[in-house]
Formats: sequence, C-alpha cells, structure tokens
Amino acid sequence: MEVKAECIPCLVDVRCREVMKVLNDSSEACKVCIEVIQRFSELIKETRHTTKIATELYRLVRRRLGVDPYRGEKKEANKWALEILSKALEVINKSSDPFERFNIAVRLSLIGNAIDLGVSGYTFNLSGLNSAFQSIKLDIDNVATAYELVKEASTVLYMCDNAGEIVLDRLLIREFKKLGAKVTVAVRSEPYQNDATMEEAEESGITNDADEVIAVGDCTYIDPEVLSKETIEMFKNTELIVLKGMANYENLENLQRIREKGYFLLLRAKCNPIAKSLKVDKGGYVAKLV
Repeated sequence: MEVKAECIPCLVDVRCREVMKVLNDSSEACKVCIEVIQRFSELIKETRHTTKIATELYRLVRRRLGVDPYRGEKKEANKWALEILSKALEVINKSSDPFERFNIAVRLSLIGNAIDLGVSGYTFNLSGLNSAFQSIKLDIDNVATAYELVKEASTVLYMCDNAGEIVLDRLLIREFKKLGAKVTVAVRSEPYQNDATMEEAEESGITNDADEVIAVGDCTYIDPEVLSKETIEMFKNTELIVLKGMANYENLENLQRIREKGYFLLLRAKCNPIAKSLKVDKGGYVAKLV
C-alpha cells in the first residue's frame, strides 16, 4: 500500500514511542528519534510502500535499543486472551450448525484484531474488549461466500497478526479443520511491534491447533523478493490464504504478484487510509474475499 500524507506522522510517531518506552525522555532517546526521522527521509525517496518503510525503521530502532520493546505487552495480551478463551468457546458451542460456528469464529478472530500497539492515535483496552463479543458487526461481510470456499478447500494458509489475537485465531482454525482443511499458520520470524513470533505462537497454544506453524518474514514487509522459494510455492498452491490485520492487507498488492485471488482479509480498519481504501468507516470490521 502506498504511503498517504496521514501515514507519515504515524510511521515516525510509532517508532519514536518505542524508543521512549525503553530510553524514556533521555538525550540518547532524542538521538535515536532524530536518526529515525533522518532514515525516514531517506526511505521515502526510495519507496512509497508503507510496510517496507515501517520494517526498515523498526530494524533501526531494534538495533539501537537492543531489546524487544513489546515483549511485556505481548505476554499480557496472550495471557488476557487465554483467560477469555473458555468464554469464547462457550459462545461458539451454543451452536451445532457448521456455518454459524464458522461465522462466530470469524467475528471472534476479528475482535482479537483490535489488539494493536502499532497505530498512532489508536488505543484499546483489554478489559473493554469483552463487551465486543455482544456487539460486533461487519462493515464488509463475505463470510458466507468464504464458508462455501472453505468447504471445498483442502489447504488453508493463515497469516497471523498480533499476540493475543492469535489465541482467538485458534477458534477459527479449529473450524477450518472441522470443515476438512489442513491449516498452516504463519507468524513473524523476528519480533516486529506486537506481532506474533514463534515464541508467542507457542505461548498461545496455536501450535496445538494448526497442522503446521511456520515463520515467514523477519518484519512486516512481505514481498516475493523476501520470501523463500518454498514459501512462494505454498502461496501459489494453497487453496485459501487468510490475511489477518492491516499490515498483511497493506502487503496484498505484493502478494498478488504471486497469485491474484484466493485471499480472505480479516481486519479492523484502525486508521483513515486503510478505512478509505476499503470504503468503510474508521474502526470498521472487515471480512473480505479477494
């Protein structure tokens, strides 16, 4: 996805907040934040792709900090989601109808997508998300069509997003498998914001539900040039690819160079540029087939 004017302060602000989270308002923090701004000015001349710029800036911050600034938040999010997992299961288990179960699982996974620490100006409250179970509605609802596709699919690739969220993703993965699909889950190979890596995948229990869990991409930029040949073949041959979250959606044009169709987008539009591109209101939930 191409950088919009509104993306510029967001990209810089998120990185600088990470710096101050570790270094506080110190002289060293100031130096690193200035370096972030300087690097951004270089990158914007090279590319207008949001996730590529975000990736390079995060790599810079990680090198300077030497730690994962989101480690604590990721553990907290996984802990919270695991605590409400039984309640979420109760919601699904009220129905024996396969489509209704699938429909509920999609919505629960979307509620998990509200857990995001990487959007400037966006906030969330873990305890407040409990009420979302009763009130969620979809601004784009292709769930019924997706369900028909899944019934015929033997393979699904599930591109995960955030820690915490992946706990609720487990419920949808179980429904995919009940419908007969083999499910491969993909997480980040290195820490990026609060995105799930293999460590968070193991903590969440998703490794027990998926047929396979793989690490794809060391940051948020996913493109044919950064993927292994084996992963590209998986993208080509998997019958349905689930893209969770805004960053995976921002990479859609890149991924369409591998295959044009067969994507199921599941996300909450937390910023104006994403909302406008999808023609929904900011904050809207999207379950869209491409």
